[in-house]
Amino acid sequence: MTEKQSTNNSARSMTVATLLVMVGLVFSKCSGFLRDIFVGIKFSDSVFRDSFTLAFTIPDLVYNLLIGGSIQSAITPSLSASIASGEEKKGIRAVSIFVSFFALLLFIVCVIGTVFSESIYTIFDSGEHGEYTTYLAAMASKWLFPQIIFMMLAALCIGILNAYKRFASTAFGPTVYNAFVLLSIIVFAGNTQAKLMNTTCGIMGAAVIYFLFQYIIGFDKLKQFKFIWAPKDKDFHKLVYRALPILISASVVQINMVILNYFAMMLPDAGNVYALRNASTTWQLPYGIFAVAIGNVMLPSLAELFGKKDYQGASELLSSRLKSALFLTIPSAGFIIIMNTDVIKAIFQWNSAYTDADAKRAGTLLIGYSIAIITHTVVFIMNQAFYAIGKTKVPLVAGCIGLISNPVYCSMFMPRFGALALTLAYSLTSIMQMSILCIVYCSYKDLKPRKMIGFLVKAFVSVLLMCVSLIILNNVINLGGGKMMNLMSLAIKGVVAVIVYFAMALLMKMPEANIWINQVVTKITKSK
Repeated sequence: MTEKQSTNNSARSMTVATLLVMVGLVFSKCSGFLRDIFVGIKFSDSVFRDSFTLAFTIPDLVYNLLIGGSIQSAITPSLSASIASGEEKKGIRAVSIFVSFFALLLFIVCVIGTVFSESIYTIFDSGEHGEYTTYLAAMASKWLFPQIIFMMLAALCIGILNAYKRFASTAFGPTVYNAFVLLSIIVFAGNTQAKLMNTTCGIMGAAVIYFLFQYIIGFDKLKQFKFIWAPKDKDFHKLVYRALPILISASVVQINMVILNYFAMMLPDAGNVYALRNASTTWQLPYGIFAVAIGNVMLPSLAELFGKKDYQGASELLSSRLKSALFLTIPSAGFIIIMNTDVIKAIFQWNSAYTDADAKRAGTLLIGYSIAIITHTVVFIMNQAFYAIGKTKVPLVAGCIGLISNPVYCSMFMPRFGALALTLAYSLTSIMQMSILCIVYCSYKDLKPRKMIGFLVKAFVSVLLMCVSLIILNNVINLGGGKMMNLMSLAIKGVVAVIVYFAMALLMKMPEANIWINQVVTKITKSK
């Protein structure tokens, strides 16, 4: 096999893997939307909605601080490099020690969190409705702290299998988790403390099933990893040194959500925490499907290229992946800006419990988040690039600067913009992080992405014309009526937006348009 054939096969394999992960993420996001829809239906009282949403905040933060980001961003490239260099057993031992150490640490922290949850959640006790809401959230979190252990084990399984490029084995695990979470909400949820507690207990059970599902599917590879207590091991120290900045920087998103929820609780009316959750879930749909899928598949391959000192190949790979992700997330942001409330209604408004006022509140917050769809795409993929080349401190510094700026922006903008200030602050923080990451990474001249300015000009011209067509359609098409008519109206506008955007991209000879069209046509042809 020639070098060119090998390169082409590798590119095709990466494309297939990316599409597979995207499909898995679509199922995961859709099941996650169903979960949020039923939260609004079953917890019809806004206080219980806010309490349920708030209950996840601290456990999710603990998870991200201690283990969440390190799996994909530290363990995966480290193990990939060990496999590529013929030192697989050495890599397995280092990962086993790493996980053993952090599993024990996580267990201790979860016990503390469960016992002292009431005291911990008093940080959110602000505003007119804050005391009872935070009390309910603290009670519900007592089942969510133990859930972290099983989420960690499931994430470990995914990180290891991704290192072996077994993306098919990891694509649908989150969907399984979301399905059982949804079942717990449908069966147990309601406007009493007992029902709230039963719901989070069921969610812990969903985490157990999630872990078992991933372990059974990847058993042939995962059985190699065992509990090893050797904290003085040198390879373990190297992995920890690499992982610690990642652990902290990966938790920045969750810490910022804690900050946003804190400020949301300061607003005078109830329902803002749940509205913030709705807006956050919505903007993360295109970001999570496109940027996360492309970045996660890119990570082990980029680490291998850097390890082989193929800097030109690494630069070309990063350039193509960054353009592919932005080509899809830029029009997504444009569509959400124009159609913000309609999108929220389409996703969350299925009965009278979710009012037009609820949709408008979440839609307003979604406008502020829209910028982050684009900027956070760059942040995520550039973070993956830094992790692949072992420069883990740069994302950490960018994240820490974001942690300072986010509450400052919230305090500055809230008197003028109210709730919208929360998501505007998040997007401005994301712009700062993106700028720092791009400036530093481009200082490595052999590795920096190429031909980005021309691509961005063409993409933004295309999306501008798409947005103009949407504004015109909004004045022409207004089907009115019930839920199905509203969904049909949104679908028609979405199809027109896609056609206009791709037509303009093809007119300006953007290769990304041809790549995605060819992939879709190929998949349809094969399925037939």
